[in-house]
Amino acid sequence: MATQSGAVFDHTFKAAADQSAKQYYFVELSAADTVAVCNAAADRAIGVLMNKPHAAGIAADVRILGIAPVVSDGSGTAIAVGDYVGPSSAGKAIKKATADNSVAGIALDASSADGTVIRVLLLPGAFFRTAGG
Repeated sequence: MATQSGAVFDHTFKAAADQSAKQYYFVELSAADTVAVCNAAADRAIGVLMNKPHAAGIAADVRILGIAPVVSDGSGTAIAVGDYVGPSSAGKAIKKATADNSVAGIALDASSADGTVIRVLLLPGAFFRTAGG
């Protein structure tokens, strides 16, 4: 992996639950100032969990903008460098190729296995569009 640049935006929220096993997973807003791990492929990720909060209400550091390490699942559909990625139903990065699906970023590394940590250039609020769309 290349070195991390200083051009990132991280923000601290509260964890909705124990997320100690979910470092580098995509998270979404679940309530005011609170994040939970994404649990549906259609979720709009706000960013990537960068720490390991062990209980609800504990500080959850979230990378919102920049390059983030993300746990991926390329076992079903492989992720190639440059692919749009977003959350799976487990909060892992998966390739997004369905029109109008929200995406969380662009893969900077490839993945063809479940659990591989890849670098993702985060794109808050982005959507995948087909060439004709």
